[in-house]
Amino acid sequence: MKPKILILHASGTNRDGEAVRACELAGGAPEIVHINQLRARARCFVDYDILLLPGGFSYGDALGAGVRQALDLRVFFQDQLHEFVASGKRVLGICNGFQTLVRAGLLPGGETADGGRQTVDGGQQTAAQLATRNSQYAL
Repeated sequence: MKPKILILHASGTNRDGEAVRACELAGGAPEIVHINQLRARARCFVDYDILLLPGGFSYGDALGAGVRQALDLRVFFQDQLHEFVASGKRVLGICNGFQTLVRAGLLPGGETADGGRQTVDGGQQTAAQLATRNSQYAL
C-alpha cells in the first residue's frame, strides 16, 4: 500500500505540483489539501502517513518567513499535529515549509533561543540517496 501524503497548501505556497510528482516518483499517494479543508474538517491529518509543507511565501511571509502559517498550525491544529508526530508519522518541510515547521515547534530540537530566534539542533541527520534517470545524488 502506498503511503498517503498530505501536501499542505495555503495562500502563497507554491511548487505543489513538483511536490506531487516527487512523491509519486518515490512511490507515494500525494494529495494537495488546502488548509481551509483541514479547518472545515473535510480532511484530517490522521488520515495521512506523511505531511509535506512545500516552499513558497506562505501568506506573503507577512511578519516573517513562515510565521503566519506556523501561527495557523499552532492555533488550529497544535494537538492534531503533535499526535501526528508522536505516532511516528513523517513530516517534511521544504524551504518556507521548513521555516514554518521550526516556528511551529514541530521539529525535534527546535527551541527559542535568546532574542526569540528559532534554532534547530542539527544532531539528528539522515543520509539518503536519490537516483534519477540522468544522475545520482547522495544526501
